This record gives sequence, structure tokens and C-alpha cells, in this order.
Amino acid sequence: MFNSTQATQRIKEAVKDASVIESRKESDTIRLWENYKDQALLWRSLALLQIPTTLVAVVFSMVLWHTRHISLNVPRQPLPGVYSANEIPNEKFIESATDIVNLIATYTSGNARTQFRKAKEMLLEPLLSRFEIEMLGSEIKQIESTSRSQVFFADPSKIFIERAPSGREVSVQIYGERLKLVGGKEIPPFPTSFTITMTTVPRNVLNPYGIVATNIAIENINPKDMKKVGR
Repeated sequence: MFNSTQATQRIKEAVKDASVIESRKESDTIRLWENYKDQALLWRSLALLQIPTTLVAVVFSMVLWHTRHISLNVPRQPLPGVYSANEIPNEKFIESATDIVNLIATYTSGNARTQFRKAKEMLLEPLLSRFEIEMLGSEIKQIESTSRSQVFFADPSKIFIERAPSGREVSVQIYGERLKLVGGKEIPPFPTSFTITMTTVPRNVLNPYGIVATNIAIENINPKDMKKVGR
């Protein structure tokens, strides 16, 4: 026999279960909606922050654009023609003078003739004729006959350059010590100065600045006077 009390109890339990399920659905929906709302607020805040940041970046870029200044230090390059001495920097004259001194002051008996001929290509009259007679003539014979070798030790702190008032000539004076070996016997080194006077001629592929020497002066110096040089 159907018990009305039991039926009533079952109905109450079913209604209770249905209300629990419904409340769960409502709480999940509210939580999901709140998450979406938080994300929306976050993106809105980021967008609001990007607006002033973008404006500041634009203003900063405009300031940099209008105030920028590019400075390039480009050294003078040799161009076709003849250049006066005052158009060529000191470093080029010092480099050329050093090359000449190295060729005529540092050698062995076996390569002296080759080096002197190479130095001859960097000379101009009236030095050229004198160099052929003195260096490629008598000097080279003594070097080869006595098996003489020589080394010149230049002092980098005692290299001086002087420009003529006319602007056509430049003199470079290089101080150092010469060490000679004659027949395998070492001669004590002695202070020496080389003064190379240079000018310019039309440039070419082998001589892009057209620098040539017009005079070479070699002087032995007293050791005591050598110490005073450059003071």
C-alpha cells in the first residue's frame, strides 16, 4: 500500500536536490562572469596606460629627430693633380721620411744595393744626382767590400717636423742611434740625426700624395747633446 508519507518525503528530497544543482549553476555562472569582468578591466587599464606612454614616445622621437647631429671625421683623400705641402697632413710626411731613413740607414751588405735603388725612386733633383754618385757609387762599394751592416734605432719621441713659410717644403728630423757591424765586428752605437727635406710632385699610383725628398742631411751628435734634444 502506497505510503503518502514516504511519497511526500521523496518529493521534498527531489526538490532539495534540484535547488542545490540550480544554485551551483548560478554560482559557476557568476564566477565566470566575474573572471571575464576582471580581464576586461585589466585590458582596459593596459589600454589607458598605453595612451600616455605612446604620446611620450612620439614626443621623444620628434625631439631626437629635430635635434640629431651626425658628425663624421673623414680624412682628406688624395685627388688627381699636384698638392702643395700645406694640403698634406704631417703624418704623411713623417711616414715618407721614415721610409727613406729605413731604406738607407738599416741594411746588410747583401740587400743594401736593392734598398738604395728603392730609396732612389723617392728622390728629386738636386738630391737625385748626388745620391747616385755618393750612395749608389762610393758608399755601396764600401758596404759590399767590407761586408758592412747597419741598423738605425729611431727614437719615436724625437721626431720633429718643420714647414717652410712658402708652404712648398717640409723638413722632418729623426733622431736615433746607428749600430754598425764591419766584417762581423760591432762598432759602438753613436747618436745620429737624419733630416729629410721634402716637397710634392704630381701624384701617381705608387705615390698617391706625390711626396719626394729634395735633400738628406746626416749628422752625428754628441751623446750629451742628444739628451737635450726635445727638452
